[in-house]
Amino acid sequence: MRPRERRNGDRKSADMPIYEIVGEKSVRCRMDDISPTGVRLGRRLMPGAGGRTCSLELHLVPDRITTVLEARRVWQDGEHEAFEFVSPSFAQQALLERLLDNY
Repeated sequence: MRPRERRNGDRKSADMPIYEIVGEKSVRCRMDDISPTGVRLGRRLMPGAGGRTCSLELHLVPDRITTVLEARRVWQDGEHEAFEFVSPSFAQQALLERLLDNY
């Protein structure tokens, strides 16, 4: 059972590259959905992963627009986990909102 969802805003199913930065490695993850305030991922758990905070590299427009957001894990259940974005910049917020408006 998953804890109650806490994200504000609309969530959109998304199929775009996202990487969790673990140490000096980037672990490719599968994005289940995204909102202006967070993201839900599905992936195989990797050794070294599991910290409460991490950096997530989003490829919003592959080979054109990439951003790295700091994120805090809010829940984890088997192969799924949810993160809330921590203090995204104004530009990052605008990118996410624009992406979601057009998705």
